[in-house]
Amino acid sequence: MRSANPSIEPPSFPDDAGADYFIREYRTAVNPARRDLLENKPPLLVLSPPSAGPDARTRRVLEALRWALGPEHKRVPHVVLHAEEDVPLLSLQAGAGLDFDVPRNSAPDRFPNFWLMADVVAHIQESGPGSSGLGARKLRDHVYRQRAERGGLPGFLWHLGGTDTAPIGGVRGFFVGLVWHSLTRTLPRWAWARRQNRRLVRSKRSGWLGRHLNATAGGAPVFELLDQVGARQAPRLHLEPSHPRHKEGLAALELLLLRALLEDLHKPAVGRFLPKRRRRVSRPVLLVEIPPEGAPGADAAERFLRSFHTLQAGLDGPGPLVIAVGRPSAALQTDLGAERTNLRRASTLLHSSNPRPLIVPLEDEPFGRPGLQIPPVQPRKFRMGWRAVTAVELAVLAAALVGGATAPTLWESTRDPRCVGGDRPFAGAGKSTISEVKPRDWYDEALERIRKQNQVAENYAKSRTVRTVVLFESSLPKDTDDFIFDGSIPELRGIAMWQDWLNKDARSNHSRVMLRVDVRRIEPGFTNADAVADEVIKEVGQEDKAAADKRIVGALGFGQSTKQTQAAVARLGRAGITMPMVGTTATADEMQGDSYWPFTPVNSRESKIAADFAGQSNIVEHAAQTTSRSAKCVPAEKALIVQTPGDLYSQGLAEGFRQSFKGEAQRIYFTQDPQPIEKTPAGSQKATTPDRLVGQVCQFLKENPRTVVYWTSRAKDFTAFVNAMDVNGTCNENGLTVLGGNELTNVALAGEYDDNSWLRLYYSAHRLPEGDSRASVQTNQFIGRYNHEYPRDPWKQDGHSAVAYDAFHTLSTAVDAAHVNDDVKRDTVVTALRNGVHFDGATGAVKYSEDSNEPPLNKTLVILRQLAAGPRAVVACGAYNPAVLKEKQGPPCPP
Repeated sequence: MRSANPSIEPPSFPDDAGADYFIREYRTAVNPARRDLLENKPPLLVLSPPSAGPDARTRRVLEALRWALGPEHKRVPHVVLHAEEDVPLLSLQAGAGLDFDVPRNSAPDRFPNFWLMADVVAHIQESGPGSSGLGARKLRDHVYRQRAERGGLPGFLWHLGGTDTAPIGGVRGFFVGLVWHSLTRTLPRWAWARRQNRRLVRSKRSGWLGRHLNATAGGAPVFELLDQVGARQAPRLHLEPSHPRHKEGLAALELLLLRALLEDLHKPAVGRFLPKRRRRVSRPVLLVEIPPEGAPGADAAERFLRSFHTLQAGLDGPGPLVIAVGRPSAALQTDLGAERTNLRRASTLLHSSNPRPLIVPLEDEPFGRPGLQIPPVQPRKFRMGWRAVTAVELAVLAAALVGGATAPTLWESTRDPRCVGGDRPFAGAGKSTISEVKPRDWYDEALERIRKQNQVAENYAKSRTVRTVVLFESSLPKDTDDFIFDGSIPELRGIAMWQDWLNKDARSNHSRVMLRVDVRRIEPGFTNADAVADEVIKEVGQEDKAAADKRIVGALGFGQSTKQTQAAVARLGRAGITMPMVGTTATADEMQGDSYWPFTPVNSRESKIAADFAGQSNIVEHAAQTTSRSAKCVPAEKALIVQTPGDLYSQGLAEGFRQSFKGEAQRIYFTQDPQPIEKTPAGSQKATTPDRLVGQVCQFLKENPRTVVYWTSRAKDFTAFVNAMDVNGTCNENGLTVLGGNELTNVALAGEYDDNSWLRLYYSAHRLPEGDSRASVQTNQFIGRYNHEYPRDPWKQDGHSAVAYDAFHTLSTAVDAAHVNDDVKRDTVVTALRNGVHFDGATGAVKYSEDSNEPPLNKTLVILRQLAAGPRAVVACGAYNPAVLKEKQGPPCPP
């Protein structure tokens, strides 16, 4: 194995397009900021320098990647695998290299599986060409002797036994041969072999060797199975190296060795309490050199990569990061089924569990000039070994237990009676925030920013691929006071922010497709969305007459779930134009279509979370508690659902909540529309004025104090209800608990309810608020950027802008993937969406499943408590942070 001698001048990575992104994400993938990110399973990555260049280019890339992992000594476990003719099995290099020079005081992976299989494979390779099996006992004795030579208890006992042969004759010979060797060698070897058999074959949890060799738990012992492997492969290894059977034998042994190594590098038990688990701070890295096809060692390198690809799909845990550098043969590319991509996209996929390998062709030109240095990673260092820390912790725990025995009251606890999110309803902060808002100016400014960025994209149309997306966006209400009920301003700002990032990145990254945004201003409430969809269909039918940059490749928006919005999506989907669409905050389950991808969780999921939260959390103030300064709350026993008839959004939330809520739920159908309410279900009530609704709510609360009001109607109706409760309410002395959907976000954040000290308001959103420690790095970056660009925005804590930003990111990513030969076809964009889009965004992790039109898997949904100082997240469900596994999220978050 070659040693890496770092030079005075650090090696540089070629400054190809996207290299800066790749360098950053490569260092993060190796040494993530949070240890639980080590649980991701990165794809096999192949960096391919130009075929016409010298081999020195391959070594330059390898050295740049390796130098970042430890210029002088290893900062993270890694090894560079140089394929040479005399080392046919690179897995031997890999295991030996990872087990050498581990970072000090870390918790290195042990390699019991690898070294056992390495000894077996070495014995098979050394057997004679006529061998038909080495003998299970002989193989066992050989492997155990090698294990004893590596030290530990087997080594201590073996050397305690003295010489290999006992003295002949006499009492001493009898004692040494029958007793002493039995205690120090025979019995330990027998116990060790039984343990290996139980661990590798019979165990249902860890018996990987039995599964690998298709052996049942009740089958042959471990060394009989391995002897059978030797009987099959030993004769093949003595054929000519070019013989197909010889290559088959090497491939079988490579698979066995690599499988053992990957089992040793199993899923790290990161975090928790044990010091050894906390010390797994970096990911093992295997850097593989691929010699040119036909060169010495090329077969060995490609054999290793084929084996890793074969095993990776069934790997239990993330395993190492494997990056190969060189020019893979056509046969290897076919066997891997690799996706050809660029450095920018490969850098994002390093953090995803993507089983499909990636091949990144590197350009020729960057190798002719100075490149970019990859700074060395800086993993956490430890001053004490994990054993010393464990001893200290056990001593502290023992002292605590002794102290606890003398003070048993320390262990006694009662149920926390405080209200979730704070004791009292939020105090009056006044409506000063509303008076500072300039809705008309802000709306026009957002449109103007998009217009200017459209012009930037159009200026590149002669030399770059530029296309158009249509944004279905609500126009500002005629009465500008109604702006607080509409999320159009933050949504437009989120769209503009992604377009700005896209334009800047596309200037240097030619794989990006610049996108114009054609804003179609829909009437408030999306009342004419279907008519606007017809206009778009007509324009698309005449697109051959339009300039290339004006050709529409997708649609965005649909911010409200109405029947007209549903009709618009349906018309675009069946018009024969294959229009890819990505929604924003339309959450109705009925918003479906073959080419429509919703972005936010649907109503059925949101209402289930809300129902579980209401029935399990302290949100309803106890009726008997009236004088204490600290309110005491209990879970809701009953629910009063306020629903608007004929509204998809309201209907879906109301029905889902009614089905999921464990207590009694009653509905009130409320609308201020002059049209009469049609017949309602038995047991429900009707209200056509806010005053009447207040009377019905108060009557129900007097009879059922432990009641939550679940509000599914629109925000404007809720404001009318709150104002009527202020004037006419006779049931708000103990506070009124209202739980609502995302519809209430804008008006709550604008300060409309700050004077209503009796209102305890909870509502859902799609992004964690500023200052929440659970937010991801990407969420915090978006919050910082948004606050900097829009410091006076009352909706800074709202999720509309982040949802629009990520939805546009989703569609843009699919358009980039569909970009072929300076053209983008809509049906190819749809295919890209169906193949799944993955990234970490402003709202958390975004991961669309393949061949599914469902919202992203485990999409973020939070429940906020509105307080005088701003919203506080009392529930966080879904992939709001890639580091948080959904299995760790208990109720009310669904599995």
